Amino acid sequence: MKRSSAERAAWLALSGLAAALTSASCVWSGVQRWPGPMRATADPLPPGDTSLHRPGPEEVTVIRHADPVQIRPAGALSGRPMEFFDKSAQVTAGGAVIVAPGGRAEVLWPTGASIVILGESVAWIGSPSRGEPSLQFDELERARLDLREGDAVRLLGGALLSGAGGPYVLEHTADGVLSVHNQSKAGVNVAFREEQFELNPNQTVRIPLLSSGGAPFSDDPALRRVDGEGVTVRLAGPLECRDEGGALEVSAPAGAEGHVRGLGVRVDVAPGARVRFKALPIREPAAPASAPASADAPAPSSTAP
Repeated sequence: MKRSSAERAAWLALSGLAAALTSASCVWSGVQRWPGPMRATADPLPPGDTSLHRPGPEEVTVIRHADPVQIRPAGALSGRPMEFFDKSAQVTAGGAVIVAPGGRAEVLWPTGASIVILGESVAWIGSPSRGEPSLQFDELERARLDLREGDAVRLLGGALLSGAGGPYVLEHTADGVLSVHNQSKAGVNVAFREEQFELNPNQTVRIPLLSSGGAPFSDDPALRRVDGEGVTVRLAGPLECRDEGGALEVSAPAGAEGHVRGLGVRVDVAPGARVRFKALPIREPAAPASAPASADAPAPSSTAP
């Protein structure tokens, strides 16, 4: 069938329009992505640890006794290894000493204080002129401390050790406990949360590494202190405390609430609730059993010589 010129022109126009629409749909079609692109924020990354350990004027000497050992200068973003020819290095406050498994390093202060770090550990040099401890452990396997008067060390978990002698031996055991052993001839103080442990020569304390930290609590004068048999609590709010069979029982009256601190924990006491604090009994070491007398041995004489 023959088409007129007008019909052919109309058919060609419709074909061109369809082709244009198809091309446009292909041009404007896109792929939906999930998840969508990340949007930039004003502060995309949290501040690094350089803001937590600012440079200070104090300077120490780091001695490498066994590889591998790294030092991280104050303000740097990473450390550098101490090579075989790099026996010692100077590090200022705000720097860090990083010891890998099998390594051994010693930190020396001009006062004569010394801390030997053994095994996988990370130790930051503090600035006592700003009120900071001389050293802070972020990771620790084992260490030996010899301190001088006024020195303090922030232990793993946040507890604070202060003494004027040594050696004091620190060991991080596999059960998540930090052991502090006093091998000196004088005492040493360990502040853990609200407790103060005075270790005499050859005494050891085992400190749990809590998720909430073990930094010493500031002594708030608004808290009421109540001493019991081997335990001390501090009360905030209209709480009542009485001695019940060697334990301190803290209760909140109806319509009132508060919180109590004791034995390294803080407990929020709701209206009508009660909580008991009791010190663990100290087990005395068992006396060695006497050897049984031999049947062949002669009986002791009851007559005087």
